[in-house]
Amino acid sequence: MKNTILLTVTFLAALFLSSINAQTQSINEITSNKYALKNLVAGIHSDNLGVKRSSVYIAGKYKIAETEDELINQLKEEEDPSTRILIALVLFEMGSEEGLNEVKDLSMNDENAKVRRMATQIYNDYLLNDSESTVFVTE
Repeated sequence: MKNTILLTVTFLAALFLSSINAQTQSINEITSNKYALKNLVAGIHSDNLGVKRSSVYIAGKYKIAETEDELINQLKEEEDPSTRILIALVLFEMGSEEGLNEVKDLSMNDENAKVRRMATQIYNDYLLNDSESTVFVTE
């Protein structure tokens, strides 16, 4: 019985480790394969809301820096409030200074109150984290 449990746990651990390695390889494939990157960018600009949100999520989860400009452009022209919030969160996660300037603009000028409120919180969190990382030297 103990051997069966040990064998099962070992098998699951090996399966988990191999899936982590596969994820790393797939991200490298996206950033090195120009067609995969083009498809991701096309997904960010897709008319299909599910494809668009999934593409934005993937770009943020794996912090694919090559999509930063496309995300900023999409943020400016996006009509769906929830997708604007998602793009703002992704730009925050990516640490995009230019993107966070757009989030700041969104927090002040968006017509949707929820988007303004969320963008304000995202930008304030950015400012808080940025100020914590700043080291002041006094003599």
